[in-house]
Amino acid sequence: MRVFRFLKGHGLAVALCITLLVVQANLELALPGYMSDIIDVGVQQGGIEGPVPRTISERDLANLEMFMPEPHAALVESVYGEPDADGIRTYTGTEAQAADDGEVGEAMALPECVALSLGQGIDPSKMEGAASFSDMGSSPQAAKLAATPQGRERLAAVQRVLAASDGRLTLDVVRALYDAGLVDRAQLVDAADAMSDAMDAMAGSMTSQRAVDYVRSVYGSQGVDLDWVRSDYLARTALVMFGLCAATLATTVAVGLIASRTAASVARDLRHRLFSKVMDLAPYDVDRFSPSSLITRCTNDVQQVQMVVVMMLRMILLAPIMGIVAFIQVCATRSGLEWIIAVALLVLLAVVGVLMGLTMPRFRRMQSLVDRLNLVSRNMLDGLMPVRAFGREAYELERFDEANTELKETQLFTNRSMSLLMPAIMLLMNLMALSIVWFGGFAVDDGTMQVGTMMAFISYSVQIVMAFMILAMVAVMLPRAEVSAVRIDEVLDCEPLVADPADPVPVPDGAPVGELVFDDVTFRYPDAADPVVASVSFRTQPGRTTAIIGSTGSGKTTLVKLVPRFFDATEGTVSLDGVDVRDMALDDLRGRIGYVPQQGLLFSGTIRSNLLFGAPDATDEDLRWALEVSQSAEFVDQLPEGIDTPVAQGGTSVSGGQRQRLSIARALARRPEVLVFDDSFSALDYATDARLRDALASQVRGAAVVVVAQRVATIMHADEILVLDRGTLVGRGTHEELLAACPTYLEIARSQLSDEELDLTEARANGLVDDDAPTHDDPEEVADNGR
Repeated sequence: MRVFRFLKGHGLAVALCITLLVVQANLELALPGYMSDIIDVGVQQGGIEGPVPRTISERDLANLEMFMPEPHAALVESVYGEPDADGIRTYTGTEAQAADDGEVGEAMALPECVALSLGQGIDPSKMEGAASFSDMGSSPQAAKLAATPQGRERLAAVQRVLAASDGRLTLDVVRALYDAGLVDRAQLVDAADAMSDAMDAMAGSMTSQRAVDYVRSVYGSQGVDLDWVRSDYLARTALVMFGLCAATLATTVAVGLIASRTAASVARDLRHRLFSKVMDLAPYDVDRFSPSSLITRCTNDVQQVQMVVVMMLRMILLAPIMGIVAFIQVCATRSGLEWIIAVALLVLLAVVGVLMGLTMPRFRRMQSLVDRLNLVSRNMLDGLMPVRAFGREAYELERFDEANTELKETQLFTNRSMSLLMPAIMLLMNLMALSIVWFGGFAVDDGTMQVGTMMAFISYSVQIVMAFMILAMVAVMLPRAEVSAVRIDEVLDCEPLVADPADPVPVPDGAPVGELVFDDVTFRYPDAADPVVASVSFRTQPGRTTAIIGSTGSGKTTLVKLVPRFFDATEGTVSLDGVDVRDMALDDLRGRIGYVPQQGLLFSGTIRSNLLFGAPDATDEDLRWALEVSQSAEFVDQLPEGIDTPVAQGGTSVSGGQRQRLSIARALARRPEVLVFDDSFSALDYATDARLRDALASQVRGAAVVVVAQRVATIMHADEILVLDRGTLVGRGTHEELLAACPTYLEIARSQLSDEELDLTEARANGLVDDDAPTHDDPEEVADNGR
């Protein structure tokens, strides 16, 4: 998935999260085991943890060793210390050896079960295996003992014990037989195995429970307080569980902190990369994506990725870890109920599959609907004044409501569909728990499972289902994040039409400063059949003003946008100081150019910050000079805070003419080599226009000036005027030369100025003037041609 690519560079954080999640999973899944121990060991077994008593009398230990094979007896003997004055021996082995499945625990469990049964007395006639003990008194060994006085004394002792047992087989009887030599260890081990089979006591849990009962009786014979044993065990287990909960909390907080910081870093880096890429895109690239879509990609799409990264590091990685650990724990119980979990998982997968099939297409469509809503909102806000002027508020509200309603319905459908998932999963988990209790109850009744073990099994089963549920829920959310990731990658992978050259060429020393040359330049937009500008050539130098005029759509703006490389010429070259602009570094090129666009745009801040935007190192004297040349000083000085007056976003707090003059001042403040005015005087009155042109001519002598204008009065004093018609250069020269030789220029001039203001003598001589054609005698009544 593309989302995972964004984690590149955050490998350490991911590895740390995985490590902490493994620790967290093991800590959390250890709690059900301790809960089971509290019930099974703390409550049912009275706090006695296993078949190995911590203290035992010399006599009781000797009785147990009678029923052990020689190696087992030697092992048990080695893990108990020397008897104290009261004949009590203390366990010195390890906890692992003392566990139910430890070597000492396994060696002592069966002998303890036999000793417990014999201690209570067994009717030899009612239990197979017990009869073999009672028959040992009449064995050939008994006849041999009767042949000697010592033997007869031993037999008499055995008979007294048998008489005292009232015909029942007891531990004292077996001890007497063993001491008399009437039975040996091998016979007792075989008899114990036969007795165990007859009692059906080989089930692990039953053997363990009977062994614990024996340990309880041993402690009781020593005078140990059994209530204290139980309370001590419960207290120790509770402390361990509290410790596990605290450790789990710590790991959860740590994972959450790392995940949040990592996701925030990913989002920060993505926004930075996206914004940097957008800054490098050419206007055509921006229009191809649309500004509203780029805003959505930089905000909403990045937020979707950030949210999924957090979920992935906190939940998606945790779910399989929890599921695997819980599955291991379930398999370790060997309950035979694993099929219940398998059925529950199959049902869960079926439910999730149906919901994903319903919601997946809607999730994929949601981001495009967010784009559309942003586009409608942006269009309405940008055109708020025309909307109000033409009374189209109701129409715009209807457009917005349509886009908003479609997004709402899509979100409602997905949310309503996903709302069914949680009740279905809760019902499934409850049915699974009920099934485990139902079938586990029979196992508890049969003695093959304890109550605590069954409860732990339920907890592990719920964890497994929850892990799959988390993955399923996240899997439904991932498509939207994947769509966002694709949209982000579309911008990041976009190759700008204008880019820095691999090896920028510096401007050579001694080259003319500000010499701009267009050499047979042709430009067409990508995928366009016809060029916008075709075969245009001209040269301008410092101190000269070159003007460009033409009707709307003639290619004037496109032509001057080739200078700062907003576009690159399709054919021909644009060079500055003898270097092709495509071979210059963009920062170097644009640092030499002062560009004023058609629509003067100011940024939120102050007048000073807007002027410094183009020249961060400009001094107060530089800013004052730029304001005076641009004819802005007059109104800036009248503002309460002067040059530090706040400016609203877009410059809406000043008039159109003031905004245009401040845009000119911003370009002048950097004292560029080339000044490009793209119809930047259109909002100025004639008097301000004239003063501005005079100031430029007198104070900006070191820069080449290129002026795009619609008003002839603005450019009539230019050193050279270029006339464009449908992207083709149809005339060039001074004002007077073009009046006499260029019909297109003459038509534009007569549409704006009266014949008295224009000397048309030479034009008439050349047959360019039709005196019968209507003219505009009053320039105040002439609409601005081409606007």
